[in-house]
Amino acid sequence: PPGASGEVGFRIKVRDYPIAKLSDKNFILKVDGQIESPTVPSSVAADRTIGIASHEVKVGGQINVDARGFFRDASAGILNKGPWPLQAGKATNFTIHWVLANYGTDVENVQVKAFLGGNDRFTGIAKSTAGSAPTYTEATQEVVWNVGNVIAGKGILGSPAEAIFQIEATPSSSDLGRFMGLIQETSLKAIDEFTDLELSDKDLPINTSLPDDPTAANQGIVTQ
Repeated sequence: PPGASGEVGFRIKVRDYPIAKLSDKNFILKVDGQIESPTVPSSVAADRTIGIASHEVKVGGQINVDARGFFRDASAGILNKGPWPLQAGKATNFTIHWVLANYGTDVENVQVKAFLGGNDRFTGIAKSTAGSAPTYTEATQEVVWNVGNVIAGKGILGSPAEAIFQIEATPSSSDLGRFMGLIQETSLKAIDEFTDLELSDKDLPINTSLPDDPTAANQGIVTQ
């Protein structure tokens, strides 16, 4: 009736979209709606009334961080020293890798951080392929990597943005018979340049089980 209103709900399944080249970014979903009525005002010569509407939604990006730990890490050009398996009271070096994969949008103000374990220390050896090298705040035992900007497709197409830093772990007697913690949870924050939204990601803590090091996996239980 005149003056009445109504609504129709609907769902649309979005197609998967490949990222095959660097220009595959800043995706937009578009939907057009049209409604028709056979009744028209008496002063209108048309045989029906038509209403049309369009709507666009920007697809937000996604950036992931992968935290990996190594004892033997020749490809990084960093020599890790110390007993292996670990021995209580003796220091052993490890390298931590933070590897980024960025998808459908350019991102800015990317920052990655994690706290070291209680008996771990930053050796000062650090490098990265993007932004500045990781830095360490001794008072809080926090390592921070200020990455800056990362383009869409980085780490999906071609090499990723990556940071590497070395730590020294000295197990205590309380670590005997178990894997020792190296870094706590890794967290990432960034700003999506396309949608202006904040993006975030996390990865699990790393201990001396070192699942990413095929030469040392599950050998890191602390011994006397």
